[in-house]
Amino acid sequence: MTETSEGSTGRGATTSSPTAIPEIHAIERAEGTSFTLTVVRAADPEAPTVLVVPAMGMPAGYYDKLIVAFAEAGINVGRMEQRGHEELGGRVAGWSYDFGYADLVDDIAAAVDRLGDLIPASAGAAYVLGHSLGGQAASAYAALHPDRVAGLVYVASQTPYWRNYGPGFLVASQVMGLVGRVVGHFPGKQLKFAGREARTLMKEWARYARTGRLRFGSPARDVTVEMRALKKPALIVSIEGDWLAPSATVDEIQRRMPGLDVARVHLDEPGIDHFKWARRPDSTITAVLDWLSR
Repeated sequence: MTETSEGSTGRGATTSSPTAIPEIHAIERAEGTSFTLTVVRAADPEAPTVLVVPAMGMPAGYYDKLIVAFAEAGINVGRMEQRGHEELGGRVAGWSYDFGYADLVDDIAAAVDRLGDLIPASAGAAYVLGHSLGGQAASAYAALHPDRVAGLVYVASQTPYWRNYGPGFLVASQVMGLVGRVVGHFPGKQLKFAGREARTLMKEWARYARTGRLRFGSPARDVTVEMRALKKPALIVSIEGDWLAPSATVDEIQRRMPGLDVARVHLDEPGIDHFKWARRPDSTITAVLDWLSR
């Protein structure tokens, strides 16, 4: 993959200090599509750098308040777009365009590399913050590229193993995977779950939900062994009342990845949920700052 820069103004972000000015950088994929990496620098260029990886179906702009707040709190931050949900340069999922977890991992790799170019202090490794599905992709990336990750932060993320949800979720997850294969994509907006998602991604997600093991690519690669062996510091954050990522599914991350050195935080704050924590990020940022200080 190659990367190019496209200006330095953010779409939809608000800033309250000269240090929190979003920069937009385009990252080109070999297939001809591209996605944007939005970078907001802290006042101290040597501060830790965090890459935010969105949840399934989430537009990157949803995290605008989060990334500005991170920078104002003294943390360099990048926010990438999710494949299939780019504002510019991407393609929507369908019969003619398909992708899976392997492609999400490739995009994280490209974003981390670009962050290293833009913020030299993070050239060795960055912290990766994954929201929901973004945490699953971040786990796979870290397991396959451990030297590029300083640590992992999971917020409202989970291992979607059905036994932590119940048999109803098992049935629903498998139907979602089947719908994607029949329709050519998963029509999430119509079904009130995620967005328009790629059929292979939903097939692999459904298999993850059924087996508790993450396998992706062609031929399929099981990264369970690499994930279990990963030894990195990790902050795992759950949210009270989050039915999409209840505590049992969040705790499954540590059970599946016992090599992680985990700090566990549960947020019980009015007004936040599986999504809204990113719009009201103070408690999450406080948890990250406390964790980094340790």
